[in-house]
Amino acid sequence: MSGAGGIPGLQAEEDVNVDHRTPEDLAPPSAELRARELAALLARSHNIPADVHRLPSGKIVISVYYGLVARLDDACRFWWIVPVSEDRDRPLWTSAATPVAAAIRIAAHYRELRARPLVHLIRGGYLLADVLLEHHEAAAPV
Repeated sequence: MSGAGGIPGLQAEEDVNVDHRTPEDLAPPSAELRARELAALLARSHNIPADVHRLPSGKIVISVYYGLVARLDDACRFWWIVPVSEDRDRPLWTSAATPVAAAIRIAAHYRELRARPLVHLIRGGYLLADVLLEHHEAAAPV
């Protein structure tokens, strides 16, 4: 029996076990909606621009400012790194369950970061590029 294009031994493309999922298929729609809700709240209520990005894995991240990138976990909870402060000598992971709570807290961290010289943030911050690099290193074959 001939397969695709009449060539014996070849299967038609629809018969081949190929994963045709796109990053949009991997993240639950609710994750992207919650991320976009957070970005809209930051813009509308706090005058803070934020971009929503989908990683190749399908995970969603929200880029707010240098050193301020939020992620959504599988339960659609927001996570981000709180900047180093006078009271704390190292970054701290924190989270919020709702876009409203995340927006309020992220806005406070944003104001804190904006008060610092940008060069210090770039040298010591956690950037969207860092998130992407971590993702690719974790997904890279060994």
